[in-house]
Amino acid sequence: MWVRVSGIVAAVAVLSLGAESASACSTCHHNPCLLAAPAVQCVTEMVPYTVMKTRTRCDYQPVTTTVMVRVPETTWEERQRVVCKPVYDTTTVQRQISVCKPVYDTTYVQQCVTVCKPVTTTCQVTKMCLQPVTQQVSVPVGHKCGLCGKPAPCGCATVTRTCYQQVPVVRDVTVTRMVPETTTRQVPVTTCRMEREIKTIDVPVTTCHMVQEVVTDKIPHTTFRCEPKQVTKMVPVPVTECVPVTCYRPVTHIVACAQAPAPTAQAAAAPSAQAAPSAQH
Repeated sequence: MWVRVSGIVAAVAVLSLGAESASACSTCHHNPCLLAAPAVQCVTEMVPYTVMKTRTRCDYQPVTTTVMVRVPETTWEERQRVVCKPVYDTTTVQRQISVCKPVYDTTYVQQCVTVCKPVTTTCQVTKMCLQPVTQQVSVPVGHKCGLCGKPAPCGCATVTRTCYQQVPVVRDVTVTRMVPETTTRQVPVTTCRMEREIKTIDVPVTTCHMVQEVVTDKIPHTTFRCEPKQVTKMVPVPVTECVPVTCYRPVTHIVACAQAPAPTAQAAAAPSAQAAPSAQH
């Protein structure tokens, strides 16, 4: 493949060199020719392909084996033994004790006490008060009229006058005062004395003695015996299998480039040295 690509590239290079050394084109009269074949480029494409590969996976298979298992067997044996245990006996014994107890005596004593008692008396008090007195008095009038503003004829007018006079008033007043008084009262006086007394009480007395007793105990005896037992285990087993795997390889193709647009009148008048590099792009 690489030999073909290199041959095509060499042929394109020879053609481009021959076109530069030859004379102008007979059609477009330019060197190089503006109507030359379109340029080509190499494109690399990743082409998928499938390959079978070997892989190993792990499967679990049940495997049954026979093993010997120990089975315990327990038997009970009765055994007697003598045990000494304490026994407590309680008896009551009378005992005399001396007890001191308090005795309270109460006597009454006379005591003089001064007590203040309230005494209320009523007396009359004279007080001067102002009392209003109304009188009719004649007053000379010489002012202008209040309606027309003309001076009124001189004369006298009667006016009510109120005066306050002092008038004596007598009223009763209650007066309370405290009067001391001596009285006699009975006051209790308490005395305490201790008296001794003989008292009989019951005192418990506990005695202990040992008593033998036969006790039966059960003693276990364990023996083992072997028995066959089926045990199933899952054992891993490798398994080989072929799996299709997709891979990619590069493939090179020669693809023609897009054709350049037709030259205009200004491009035809341009020198051939400027047209040559545009064709190479």
